[in-house]
Amino acid sequence: MDNIDLFLPSGEQIVVSLDRKRMKTSRLKVYPNQRIVLALPESAPDSWAKEYLESKATWIASKLENFKRTSGYSATNEIRNGFSIQMLGEDLIFSVAICERDYVCQEGKILYICSTDIADQERLKKLFQQWWKKKSIEILKQRVDYWFPIIEKYGIPKPKVFVRKMATMWGSCSAKRSAVVFNLYLLKARIACIDYVVLHELTHFLYPNHSKQFYFFLSNYMPDWKDRKRILDQDVVHGL
Repeated sequence: MDNIDLFLPSGEQIVVSLDRKRMKTSRLKVYPNQRIVLALPESAPDSWAKEYLESKATWIASKLENFKRTSGYSATNEIRNGFSIQMLGEDLIFSVAICERDYVCQEGKILYICSTDIADQERLKKLFQQWWKKKSIEILKQRVDYWFPIIEKYGIPKPKVFVRKMATMWGSCSAKRSAVVFNLYLLKARIACIDYVVLHELTHFLYPNHSKQFYFFLSNYMPDWKDRKRILDQDVVHGL
């Protein structure tokens, strides 16, 4: 993948990766981790890419700034009052307090993390991660229950739901074990994007591969799945 250096209106120099594909139009993406990729036709010259990126410099700068402001929502290196993380596409704010026992509870957009020792970050992180995993399973089971009737009529038994950390995938399924496994970080996404992953994995119980029949079935029940996938890949960062 080739790179192009680009100067933003502020004078800051950034690097944009060029991803040449068999496509007719170009697509510019700015990711939360500050990575910028321009997908473009194989025949497009570098001069055109440079000119196009210069015309988008203000837009790129705006996206980068937005992601910088919300970078704390993507990770929990520290659990402190006012720090945030993204859950279901919205900001969930930590409220840490000393209590007689350890527990975590949510009220609206506030997540209360109580502990007998709030100076112990490892303890606070463990409390949060336990709560996050439990919440993930709860919501993902609800979404599987919602979409399962679509494939149930084909004689497919309801799969068990698991979550775990996954580096490159949002989900996987096993017809042999009758189970679906979802990325632990999927809870950061909006419900519409979570539903895309859920239906995608459930569809694999009917079509194991990404065949034409697989995508026809998926598109029939979720015509906008491509838009949901694009939003998911752009907005959600792996990592807690």
